[in-house]
Amino acid sequence: MNRYCLLLVWLSVLQVVSYGQCVVSLDSQKRVITICQAYKEPTGLLINRTDRQQGLSQTVYLGSEYLTYPVWQPGSLKVVGSEKFIPCGIAYNLLINQIMCQFPGDSVSHVVSPEAFTVNDMHFVSRLNKNGDRTYYRVLYAGKTRLLAQYKCSLRQISNEPYTLEQSFDGTYLRQKSFYIQSDNEFLRPVKLSRKSLLDVLDAPLTRLPNSLPKNKLTVNELVSALTYYDGFR
Repeated sequence: MNRYCLLLVWLSVLQVVSYGQCVVSLDSQKRVITICQAYKEPTGLLINRTDRQQGLSQTVYLGSEYLTYPVWQPGSLKVVGSEKFIPCGIAYNLLINQIMCQFPGDSVSHVVSPEAFTVNDMHFVSRLNKNGDRTYYRVLYAGKTRLLAQYKCSLRQISNEPYTLEQSFDGTYLRQKSFYIQSDNEFLRPVKLSRKSLLDVLDAPLTRLPNSLPKNKLTVNELVSALTYYDGFR
């Protein structure tokens, strides 16, 4: 009963999502694109002109500011003070670090700030930053040592010239991914996908890493395997 009371209180302070005129879809080449439409007033000094009308402006971006496509995916979330995950549809906006949730049977979407959440097979945890906001990290490996990934997104605008065969988008959403290692629930330490960076972060002798570990660049799976091997010595 307490869990449901906690959920009701938590829902009462949620923001209702107001959708803009943007649609995320696939184009004819199976690329994820975002099409936004907005009404723009024409320039002019006479506010009460009878011929003053709004014009429809459209912009097309390559990619999306959301983690997944389709934007909405099955997931769950855990609020502060609860140990159980609550099922809901999840849409994670990487551009503004915003999580939207739609509960079963509810036609309204809400902006939420959960302590942790899942979307498909991905599990995310959070840490409070100095402003009291939550930063979310995907858990890639959860042993004695944890490997976390932070996803971000930025929009690179392109010149607003008329479309050409070479220039067919108004901008591109760019994804950024950063990796962190955490030991014993301490602070996060950034790590790059290289053996040298891993050794520097772990401050461990080479003998605590597998002999098969590449000398230069690593894949995420190789980094996870190395941490699994390393945890065997702890």
